[in-house]
Amino acid sequence: MDFSEISARFRRKREESAPPQPAERNFAEIHALRARVLGVLLRDARTANDLSAAELANALGVPESTVLAWEFGNESPSLPQLELIAYRLNLPISHFFGTQMLERKQQRDLNVPSHEYILLRQRVIGIRLTMARREARLSLEELAKLSGTDAETLSAYEFGQVPVPFPQLASLAAALRKSPSYFIEDIGQLGEWLALQEMYDRFCELPEEIRAFVSQPNSLPYLEIALRLSQLPLSELRAVGEKILDITL
Repeated sequence: MDFSEISARFRRKREESAPPQPAERNFAEIHALRARVLGVLLRDARTANDLSAAELANALGVPESTVLAWEFGNESPSLPQLELIAYRLNLPISHFFGTQMLERKQQRDLNVPSHEYILLRQRVIGIRLTMARREARLSLEELAKLSGTDAETLSAYEFGQVPVPFPQLASLAAALRKSPSYFIEDIGQLGEWLALQEMYDRFCELPEEIRAFVSQPNSLPYLEIALRLSQLPLSELRAVGEKILDITL
């Protein structure tokens, strides 16, 4: 057996033992599927609130055809538009991150100038996108490849020049190892309302006995103690624990 045969055998053995290469992700399919799921959730939320597509479009300052395109999954709203929809339909924005349909909800009037809000939020999302990319030490080209976006479009997103459709924003968040909530509005009247909705949803997910305990007025002193303990440095918390043990032993 000559050297070339030995070399070829070793090469084949390395190739057979090498871990399989990860399959390349088809971002076009991923975004299309997310857009369809989001569309179903949007239509479900709108109809649960007895709101027509024209009424929702009017509240958002977009054509009715745009709302219908969102609902059919042909297009997708940007995150600022989704925030306004959540506010209008009295829903936590995280509702649109999942797949759960809902029961009839009570809608609320949208007393927010939608066009100005969307333009401002577009710029803020661009800034947060840039900060997260730099924090991850990724170039525009690297993040574009990881998220199925081209670098030119990604640059326009970061400068707030064009809105980021939500399916693409979800892919960008995943590539940056961030939750979509990283980009959500958290200040002002609408931001406060969105935060309260998220807190209420998390409260509803607690076990029933904990919800019952928290809801009792006479539980307030215990909750205040728990809050203070949670703010203590670890060393002080350990000392408190040791003192409690001394008392009980």
